[in-house]
Amino acid sequence: METHESFDRPSPSEAAAALEAARQARAAGSAPIHAWFFPVLGLLVAGVMMAQPLADIAPWATIALLAALGAGWWLTERLYSRQVNRAGIAPRELTLRQQLVLAAPLPPLWIAAQLLGDRWSWVWAAAAVLAAGWMVGYGIVHDRRARASA
Repeated sequence: METHESFDRPSPSEAAAALEAARQARAAGSAPIHAWFFPVLGLLVAGVMMAQPLADIAPWATIALLAALGAGWWLTERLYSRQVNRAGIAPRELTLRQQLVLAAPLPPLWIAAQLLGDRWSWVWAAAAVLAAGWMVGYGIVHDRRARASA
């Protein structure tokens, strides 16, 4: 079936259909979280945990490290959202419950490392590896579930 319309401009019905398809795709939030997101969070947490023994020199350093962790987490989420929004898809965001599950092991690991770090020097490194592994593992499981439900 041939038409004599220009290929540069879609017809009003084609444009409306394309806009509706884009709206539905955006509303669905069907894009899985990018593969780099959870490893970056894991490296961020591990880096802050590995720096904690150095922070024992000054009492304010722990607060500064926790603030750096919060700022890095926020920045990572903003970069992810910006990258996905540029693609024209609503970002798939973690619910509050999912964020709490993701972050739940971090305070106990931090406290255990703080309590045991003076006795064994390797405790902070082990806590950092466990935290990073938890972040990456959570991301893998979350993305598999998200793909299965899409």
